[in-house]
Amino acid sequence: MSAVNKRLFKYLALPLLSYVLLCFITPYNKFLRNRSINNQISYLSKILNEGHDDELQARFPEGKQFSNSLLALSVIEFCERNEIENLEYARIVDDCIFRIQSKASLKVFDSIMDPEYGMFYNAWSNLVYRSYQDSKLFKRSEIQNVVMEKSKLIEERLINTLNDSLRLLDSYPGLSWPADNLIGVLSLKDKTLQKNWVNKIVGSSQHNSGLVHHVGDEASLIRGSSSAMITYCLNRMGYKKAEQYRLKHQEVFVDELLGVQLVKENEDGSNEMDADSGPVIFGYGASATIMNIKTQASFGGGKSTWALMNLIAMPVNLFKRKYYLFQQEPMLDLFMLWGSVEFD
Repeated sequence: MSAVNKRLFKYLALPLLSYVLLCFITPYNKFLRNRSINNQISYLSKILNEGHDDELQARFPEGKQFSNSLLALSVIEFCERNEIENLEYARIVDDCIFRIQSKASLKVFDSIMDPEYGMFYNAWSNLVYRSYQDSKLFKRSEIQNVVMEKSKLIEERLINTLNDSLRLLDSYPGLSWPADNLIGVLSLKDKTLQKNWVNKIVGSSQHNSGLVHHVGDEASLIRGSSSAMITYCLNRMGYKKAEQYRLKHQEVFVDELLGVQLVKENEDGSNEMDADSGPVIFGYGASATIMNIKTQASFGGGKSTWALMNLIAMPVNLFKRKYYLFQQEPMLDLFMLWGSVEFD
């Protein structure tokens, strides 16, 4: 190697090494983690305000509603964990709620369903409303009455729908997903209904592992992405067998090395994929692995996996903006943000 090449390698190696090191240590250092979170919130709120959620709606079935729900929940959880009562953050959540309630968001859901607009919309909307009302940040909201009225409406809607019998509710006509239902369960104020409904859902699985199935009409089919979401929901709501359930989920879907957990999308380890799974490589699902970070974090882990994903996704974190993959996959940004706000 010539002297010029050696000098060039020396100058390039140090910044590259520093970049890799920062990516890995971010979840373990509170200052770096909070800087990462603040800059992600700044970037994501900006692009959603500019209408990027409409582009996500064109790519994903519930892109507008889901993206705003994830950003709102991330801000609420971050502020609650750090005891922040900031008007700027409250306005970000308020803006997300306005977009969740917009005609553009509602138009993809069926208003003649029971419950009206289906379970996905009701569940994620009410989780935002309930989480917001239970947070200290809510006192800074400029739409408190709207949030309380909408939450009350959805809770009454769900209670009335389930009045005859506890069951899986459809997100679209004839199609139900247990994970959507469990998000709805998590959003409920009525703890008796919450307990009875979760027991009904968990008991509906016909898979020999006891894991809850992916979609309503296939009670023996389980998937890594929905299993991670379901495990998170069970833990968040204080389900008494959540730890046992987590161990079952890990046994079936998770491979772990040095604290990094990669999650199979399909039980057989195949590369079959769809809109829910995202890319599946060597059997490991992108959605399943990223969602499982949130799940791990709710049990006190997840930082090693997040650190690796943080490096692989090539973050740019400058000028109070942080984004991944050259701004091409905002849903990845949102899930990475939602996972990171769970860390202590």
